[in-house]
Amino acid sequence: MHENYLRIALYWLLITIISSPAKADWTANFNNSSYYTSDVALFSVTRRLSLKDDPTQPTVDRPNQGADFVYEPDAKVTWSGTNTLGKINWSAKAGGYVFVDQSAFSHSVFETQVSQTFSTNTKINLRYNFIPDLYLGQNTYIDGNDKSYEQDEIVTTNYWSVQLDQPLNNNLTASLYGRYGLRNYNAPFQYRNTRFWTLGPRLDWLINAKTQLLIGYHYELGDAASQKSVNSNDNVSYISNYTSAELTIQLLERLSSVFIIDYEKNNYTSNNINDLQYGTSEDVYQGQIACLYKLHSSATVKLGWQYGNRKLTSDNQNVVINNVWLGLLTSF
Repeated sequence: MHENYLRIALYWLLITIISSPAKADWTANFNNSSYYTSDVALFSVTRRLSLKDDPTQPTVDRPNQGADFVYEPDAKVTWSGTNTLGKINWSAKAGGYVFVDQSAFSHSVFETQVSQTFSTNTKINLRYNFIPDLYLGQNTYIDGNDKSYEQDEIVTTNYWSVQLDQPLNNNLTASLYGRYGLRNYNAPFQYRNTRFWTLGPRLDWLINAKTQLLIGYHYELGDAASQKSVNSNDNVSYISNYTSAELTIQLLERLSSVFIIDYEKNNYTSNNINDLQYGTSEDVYQGQIACLYKLHSSATVKLGWQYGNRKLTSDNQNVVINNVWLGLLTSF
């Protein structure tokens, strides 16, 4: 089924590009970043807690699995042109995270998207994101005979999103975002397979020539196959409320800073009193600061720090993670 969705998207992209004028612009971006993380288990979910990524990527049940250094290479190609409707852009991106010591957590990320801007300046953006075989760590599997086993837990995520942008004036743009996705787990955790739907508004405000604010909210419903989780008492269905604010300030001609605050509330919705998640919820607080310095028009140095704090009502302690990174973004 996933292959059919991707094939349809690629056919649509091909038809759109063919129908556009031959003249077009191509650009390529390459990113190389190095991280230090205090918790390899939570690194991926922390990095993706963003309006522009996958904020509800599942966390592991066993955090605090040690620190490590992580390398992030990625490459992105972008095609820009015009058609009878207006301006069109297409991009494809491939990258991932490579863990130096705990290599089991290494994984790849693939993404492709198309955006169409109309003569009214209304813009529609379609995106497909694929994260295969993401290792979440070891977890306990309980079979129908109440026997428990230690197993590697791995999840593959596919999601398709659409975002509609409408400028309200020269400085203010309102957006509506929606997506549908699938999280498929390896055996024996396949009873955790989840479909999710997301909907939420966003507001992008250019306060002045040097200051920009992006705020947004997501409501998400995650539906696991509850009838398949009865024997394990582990229905992971949930309702998530997520909000974020991102402030970008140009401090100097070549130097800018980005400040991001995120809050997420995950309420588990199982009605089985024996479920591990029954009546529980999770609060996530996260902050990030990054500085970007332009060496020249095609090269930017990035330095950042991210702090996350997670609290599950069934646990008596907060789980804290710190990520620090240094990177170089180049374009051609």
